[in-house]
Amino acid sequence: MSFKDDIKTLRRQSNLTQEALAQKLHVTRQTVSTWETGKNMPSLETLHALSQLFNISLEKLLFNEEIAMKKDKEPSLATQIDHDVKLKSRYRRWTFGLGGLIVLALVSIGILCLGYYKGIGTIDRFDPFLSYKVGYTKLPSEKEISPNNKATNGYWTAWFTDNTMGNEWAKLTLTTGLNPGVKDPYVMAYHKGSYVKVARIVPRTYINQTYVSNLAALDALLNHKGNTATNNHDLKKYKTQIHISDTIQQLVTE
Repeated sequence: MSFKDDIKTLRRQSNLTQEALAQKLHVTRQTVSTWETGKNMPSLETLHALSQLFNISLEKLLFNEEIAMKKDKEPSLATQIDHDVKLKSRYRRWTFGLGGLIVLALVSIGILCLGYYKGIGTIDRFDPFLSYKVGYTKLPSEKEISPNNKATNGYWTAWFTDNTMGNEWAKLTLTTGLNPGVKDPYVMAYHKGSYVKVARIVPRTYINQTYVSNLAALDALLNHKGNTATNNHDLKKYKTQIHISDTIQQLVTE
């Protein structure tokens, strides 16, 4: 007998309709019909399931005969197919697991990039690719930094210069409270990206003169003061970006 006749006989002996057998194997009734008409053959996984369902070996199911396993020879067809099915299932799980890890890594990197470019301090705080820096800026007016300002709750935003070269700038939002009486006050912020861990109000004399010059140059640039050159600077980016690498030359005489 052929496979198509065997599968039909086994189904009838088990009192199963094509629909019932299809449900047990998670296939359609039409699929079972193609097996019994000889138009199609089941997959290895389905053959394995059929052999277990009807309690018959794969050799008997496929070839209508048993194949004895000889010593020191290759394993039987049933053993090989069973091994292949398990191996394929294992590879599938590994593929899905690895794919999930890759997707998770890409999503995490995307979130970190979004946090950096949008200036989201809560994300930058946990970004392993960022390092802490010390930035400086001039303390804004008392009205702007006042904790009594209901519109801002004491938080204010300003550009900070992050190095003496004057080519690394970060727009930070923070709160310092009112000036305790410091003459010519500046703000020193210890920050990671847009996350400000601590900020202090310090007098100008505490700061390297180069930082003061950098801030004066930026103020002159943004407010078109003195003879500061603006031709080589895109001023729009200072309104839209959070981090800028741009050397600003101080040309005004203080």
